[in-house]
Amino acid sequence: MDYLKYELSKKEWALAIGIYALGTVAISYFFYRSWVVFLLLSPGFYLFFKYYKNMLIKKRKKKLVEEFSEVLFSVSVNIKAGYSVENAFLEAYKDIKLFYGENSLMADEIMRIKKGMEINITLEDLIEDLAKRSHEKDILLFSEVCKSAKRNGGNITEVLLNTAERIRGGINVDKEIDTLLSEKKLELRIMEIMPFFIMMYLEVTSVGYFNVLYQDYKGRILMTACLLGYMGAVYVGKRILDIEV
Repeated sequence: MDYLKYELSKKEWALAIGIYALGTVAISYFFYRSWVVFLLLSPGFYLFFKYYKNMLIKKRKKKLVEEFSEVLFSVSVNIKAGYSVENAFLEAYKDIKLFYGENSLMADEIMRIKKGMEINITLEDLIEDLAKRSHEKDILLFSEVCKSAKRNGGNITEVLLNTAERIRGGINVDKEIDTLLSEKKLELRIMEIMPFFIMMYLEVTSVGYFNVLYQDYKGRILMTACLLGYMGAVYVGKRILDIEV
């Protein structure tokens, strides 16, 4: 599995179409009162789909790194308990299966590693394969350390333990930051939809309040400027909260 490739399920397809359709209907009605705008915005689904797909890819990769962190912890414990490096990885399957289930990403990867070692592929090569498919810096770093320790004949057990603890530390910091920002991300989502609720409230309580904005080109220009300002604010908000470690 290449983690940069993603096949959407039927549910994910339906959700993507529903979100974009709802968004285009809201923009067409509240900003322009025109179904022509809805039709003009329809081809934009291609760009939204790419964004949505990239979001799902990022979410899956984040889940992979989280599970990989737990694998490293389990491997560290198993090595300290006297297991060889190879057996420590295989034993980690039990913990991953317990925490994330047998269909989890790293459970599948450990089974792939097991099958690879059964046909005499080295653990370093199998981890390198995972690192290349994951495109994640932490897994790539771990793979490089594994190969370097094996090639230079150092104490691979100690090197792996130190590297695993260092990588897990970075991953845990990332998780803590994500937890701290979760409230702000929720606030941003609320702020994204709040203008539409305000406009809907005014539309219901003060019928015809916005009619003047849809009668000539000056109103259209003003509403277009408002839409661009809204989209810019949403973009800036997402960029501010998009922190990576």
